Amino acid sequence: MFYVRTIHPAEKRVEVAGYDLQPTLEQGEAVCTLFGDFLAERPAEFRERLPFLNNSDIEMQWAAASGGAAFAAFFGGGETLSMGVLLTGVNEESDSLMLGALREHAAGPMLGEDAERLLESPERPLLLQMQMPGQPERLPAVQLLSTALASVYFRAILALDAEHRAASSGAGAVN
Repeated sequence: MFYVRTIHPAEKRVEVAGYDLQPTLEQGEAVCTLFGDFLAERPAEFRERLPFLNNSDIEMQWAAASGGAAFAAFFGGGETLSMGVLLTGVNEESDSLMLGALREHAAGPMLGEDAERLLESPERPLLLQMQMPGQPERLPAVQLLSTALASVYFRAILALDAEHRAASSGAGAVN
């Protein structure tokens, strides 16, 4: 299970939802497969249009940090649609640094004194995103995209962490 915490800056409110790591709906799995293939061919940092979306100008900015935390933002029509961080819980320091960067560069200036309250987020793995109010007709697409991205990213990082832990626990074994 992973969580999506969506902050609506204009209303200064938060929505929280939980999702299965592996989508159960065919549409969700199809979008996850597209995202997985897309990310596999990209560097740790980039900004580009999502080529698997027909007739859409939606772009994604991505920056993955070591330790299982990442930043993602979606843009459309020259405007920011959403921005947020993906926090796996694998490395508390990495999660804290990424959350701090979101607080300092986006949430603090946009949310003012409400930033700390709205950013409070104990759940892990977690997509913590700020949904911008400018293009409400695109919000369902952005929500689907960001949730699919989170599913793909969290599954990959958690699988790598499990492999690392298994290899570390087996390293001291004597045959």
